[in-house]
Amino acid sequence: MSTTASDEREVGENMKSLGSPPLSSPSSPLQSGVDAWTEATGRKPDVKIQVRGVCFHLHKDVLVSKSGYFKRHLTRVSEFTLSPPLKVAADTFKQVADFCYSNYAVITPSNLVALRITAQLLEMDGIVGEESLRELTESYFREVVIVNRTLICNVFRSSLSLLPEAEQTAFLSSRCIEALLDDGEGDGAVSCADGLKTVSPEGIKVIADSMQGRYTASHDLLYRVIDLYFLCDNNRIINSVGMCKFEVTCSRLVMRAPHDK
Repeated sequence: MSTTASDEREVGENMKSLGSPPLSSPSSPLQSGVDAWTEATGRKPDVKIQVRGVCFHLHKDVLVSKSGYFKRHLTRVSEFTLSPPLKVAADTFKQVADFCYSNYAVITPSNLVALRITAQLLEMDGIVGEESLRELTESYFREVVIVNRTLICNVFRSSLSLLPEAEQTAFLSSRCIEALLDDGEGDGAVSCADGLKTVSPEGIKVIADSMQGRYTASHDLLYRVIDLYFLCDNNRIINSVGMCKFEVTCSRLVMRAPHDK
């Protein structure tokens, strides 16, 4: 099954459960939200947020009400720069800021990973009685993505391009792997292997460390992932031996490496 225009419309129809948009339009552009808040409160934007060279003039109270991170950092400042180690793109922050004003998020397979990571990094747990951006993105992953193999593959590829944050914040890569390898038809393993071809040794170590910590009762799934990673390219066994230092897999990988050469 492939993602088509009809899939996108279906995703759009699911947005009602992911926040209620203003009645005037299906989505609220950030500037409209800022202007509406200014008019309603009589207060002009009082903080400038810089993200990757792009400036956003916003209201502190709005950001602080949705983000624990901003609550700590915006109290006594009028300018603030989101910089490493927070890796947030300007386009993603614009969507996040729009959510802060409208309490509505347009979530799709293509922006899910970036939004989920940012929601976690900015500690967007919301307030009592409202679904936070973290909760909305997690619900979308569980209710829309994880039940559709095509969407799983799309999100998996996106998560791999945003390692290590995608795994360290929400275990997105490993959860996609788990869903793909649980595919009874076997096609999931092929999709998983195709994705793993693009992962660096450092990236696979992040995923493996995460999986080792999460799956403490059994490491069979982790063994399968490592097998797939090396089978994608036998040269990795030679070039990445230094990476094979996971305590749980060390003996198996080292024993196989000479044979697989």
